[in-house]
Amino acid sequence: MDYNAQMECALMRGCCCSETLVRFGLMLRGEENEPFALAASALCDGIHSGYACGALTGGALLLAMFDRAFAARTMIPELVQWFDDTYGMEYGSINCEDITQGDLHCKAERCRMLVLAVGNRCTGLLERYGYLARKGDEQ
Repeated sequence: MDYNAQMECALMRGCCCSETLVRFGLMLRGEENEPFALAASALCDGIHSGYACGALTGGALLLAMFDRAFAARTMIPELVQWFDDTYGMEYGSINCEDITQGDLHCKAERCRMLVLAVGNRCTGLLERYGYLARKGDEQ
């Protein structure tokens, strides 16, 4: 399964960062939940206020769909640490406003890249902890 293509499809349909990652998580689980996916859009654009990146918060929701307690205890802190070490260092913070610099062109490219990176990081965590089959192991 091409994970990037799945996420790109949602982005091309106009889904924002957090909504895309929730839809991706639902797809990974083989489920549909339109109200949940639409509700996740409340986290886009840093909770529509420029705060915490919606790709990061959407990734946290994705992980919690598989095991709420283990995600909270282990996977989400790992995701946040990786995101902060990688993108917080690069952009000065993990806030949407700092990452996108309020520039629509910058936002379009960076948000897409962040959604794909977070989605792939989440699938890696889910594979490592046994919630998804590792790529190449599915038959």
